[in-house]
Formats: sequence, C-alpha cells, structure tokens
Amino acid sequence: MSSASVRRASGTGGLAAQHRTDITFDEYLMTMANIAIQAASDRERAESLAKALDQVADALREMAADLVGDHNIESSVTDLVVDLADAADRMKKQAERCAIECELAMEAAKLAASMVARVYGQDMAAKEEAGLRTASAAAHHD
Repeated sequence: MSSASVRRASGTGGLAAQHRTDITFDEYLMTMANIAIQAASDRERAESLAKALDQVADALREMAADLVGDHNIESSVTDLVVDLADAADRMKKQAERCAIECELAMEAAKLAASMVARVYGQDMAAKEEAGLRTASAAAHHD
C-alpha cells in the first residue's frame, strides 16, 4: 500500500471542528495496512491449522484400523475414533476456507487503501492547482 502519489499528510490544518474528519488519511492508511498484515498472519495460521488437522485425521483413521485389526476393540469404540477423524476433516475444510477468506481480506484492504490514496492524491493535486489551502467537502458542492 503506497501513498507515493500523496504529497502531504492530512490533518486538521486549522479547520473549524465541523469541517474536520474523525480519522486522518495517514490513520486510514495505517489501519488498512494493519488489517492487511493481520489478515496475512491469520491466513498463515489457518493454513498451518489445516495441515495439522489433516495429520490428526490420518492418525485417527490409522488408530481405528489398528484397534479393530490387532486389538479386538469393540466396534462402537472404533466408530467413535472414526467420528473424531471425520470431525478433524470438517475442521480442516473450515480452516482452508478461513485461509481463503483471510487472503481475500488482505487483498481487499490493500485495494481499498490504494484506491483511496489515488483519489486523495488527485484531490490534493486539484487543491494545489487551484491555490487552495484546504479542499472543500462534497456537501459544499450541492
């Protein structure tokens, strides 16, 4: 997320309170960057979890087969172990979906920041071309 086209940080600039924003442009960019970083971290964790759950499901299935074949364990017990393996498979699929959604969230945050930075840069360029100290709000154009 680059703000290379933005020449100056936003701020109050001596504006009256009713004309100020609740968040500055720099705060917005930092928030979007933090969302993208957290989403990337969450994606990695979800991918790791999916891999671990796959290993758990495989181990449980092996355990159930071993219990039935070598230890004469009652089928109701081995059925429960297989149920656990199936549950691990379902959790793995959820973790994989989570990883995909985190990737989408990361990309969306980057795109939102990029698009806002582009428009903000255009607004600041127009403001400077017009020789204005501050840009007017859209409400003043109606």
